[in-house]
Amino acid sequence: IAVHYSGINPGDMRHFHMGLHSFIAGYDFAGTVLSPGGPFSAGTPVLGMTWPAHARPPHAGAHQAYLLADPYLLWRRPASLAPLSAVGLPVAAQTAADGLFNCLGFGLAAAGVDGRDASGEAVLVWGGAGAVGWAAVQLARAAGFAEVLVVARERNHEALSRRGATRCFDYSRPGVVDEIRAYVRGTGRELASVLDAVGAGLGIFEPADAEKTDYDESSSALAKRCLSDGVVQRGEANLCCVLPVLQDPEWKFALFSRKGEQQEADHPGWWQRSEKVVSWLIENHATAWRPLKTRVVREAGEAAAAIKNAYEGKLSMERVAIEHPML
Repeated sequence: IAVHYSGINPGDMRHFHMGLHSFIAGYDFAGTVLSPGGPFSAGTPVLGMTWPAHARPPHAGAHQAYLLADPYLLWRRPASLAPLSAVGLPVAAQTAADGLFNCLGFGLAAAGVDGRDASGEAVLVWGGAGAVGWAAVQLARAAGFAEVLVVARERNHEALSRRGATRCFDYSRPGVVDEIRAYVRGTGRELASVLDAVGAGLGIFEPADAEKTDYDESSSALAKRCLSDGVVQRGEANLCCVLPVLQDPEWKFALFSRKGEQQEADHPGWWQRSEKVVSWLIENHATAWRPLKTRVVREAGEAAAAIKNAYEGKLSMERVAIEHPML
């Protein structure tokens, strides 16, 4: 693949702190097939992602001008989907799909994915202004949730409402948990399902000298406190986070890739479900997908700074893509 753009993700740096290193970074990409080894002919515009692994082969990193791609991680890019709109889609959408339709168990009928009926249900997406949260809001709308409750800075509420949020809340407000609980009570519905799309304050996969965090003030702990009365006591809490929540076993861990022998043994069919959702999203991008604003960098120093900012959670309502070849 000739890589035109690669997308920066928090995992580009976080995976180093997970023990995955000694490889070329980068997962998302948009480019053109040069030499086919699968179902795509030379010259086909594509978008795709690469797999996470310790010391993976150099050809697998997305942050370079050329790579070797696996067909199962590759999609044909429609002419109506611009490369910069495509490059931020695969990892974020796969992760959001795994969270909503695998970990939380809901269905997306339009994509041929069965599961719990979302109509009449409420879901809380904590961190809607990040890449995964942004994708989750749009997928939740497509799934038909009655209430898509989103936590993000107030300045981002209007954009999130346009993409499917029914009500937004500002996490910086001291009473945000009480505000969410009061709103849910007013709807007459029950909140039992949460996708924590940031995993802030969990103190996991961070540098050894990182400041100690208070789990009770983490996004996961705050989000769980938003659940309706009785949900936890009845064992009905339906919780998923983009990072492992080691302090609370009720949380499931959303991944952007379930492809692999162990994952497929532990969670049969989950990879296929996520892949169906992403394929549907690409096919229906004109109505179902709006990308975040994407800033392009090309100089290596700028790219390194953007990777650090993504890892530290400093990108809000924005993606950063590297144009290749890098300078």
